Amino acid sequence: MLDRVAGSPVEQVFETARKAHPAQALQATCLLATGRDGFLAGACHAVHRSGAPLVALSNTPVEVVIRDTEQEPGIACFDLVLSQLKPRAPQAIPPQVHTLVVALRAGLLARTMDLAFVHLQDRESLGQKTLHHQLVKARFSDTSAFLSQLRRELAVVGSEGIVDSPGRLHNAIDTHLLHCAKLMGGHGLRDAAVHGLEYLSVLIRATLASQQGTGV
Repeated sequence: MLDRVAGSPVEQVFETARKAHPAQALQATCLLATGRDGFLAGACHAVHRSGAPLVALSNTPVEVVIRDTEQEPGIACFDLVLSQLKPRAPQAIPPQVHTLVVALRAGLLARTMDLAFVHLQDRESLGQKTLHHQLVKARFSDTSAFLSQLRRELAVVGSEGIVDSPGRLHNAIDTHLLHCAKLMGGHGLRDAAVHGLEYLSVLIRATLASQQGTGV
């Protein structure tokens, strides 16, 4: 997928998360953040393909040891598992790793918005196109504006620096993911649909963005 995506590492991660299989997006994030093939591993947990190599967020040659692996139903549809890891000594995390994790979650948000739009574009409610309802239009507009602003911010920072207040951006991504999920209603519960992407994004934040500045 990466050979078909142009632009900076930040833009490549965003576009891969938006258009490719989520497992590919996670793998691309690891490759672009560390130069190593595999999946990023947080301090205590990792979301990854079963059997794939794990790379510490610090990108140091530390051994990442799996203590237990769970077949999480919410991410199994993406060919992903959640593993608990053996504790390791905290180490500094390069700023670009945090930046690319933000780009990854932003791309997944864009993917959920795309799915919600496709789902609603031919539907009607109260005698008019669902997409023409003021609340629906406002939610799409707000999320689109947020993503545009975020991509500009990430482009200015580039892959070598860290965005200002990553926690602020992760909180905003969480809010917009919730809005997209509400647009889908029960249809978002289908395998690999919006609610699954929302859950995956939350796991990514919990495992890879829970520490700002230190980690493993």
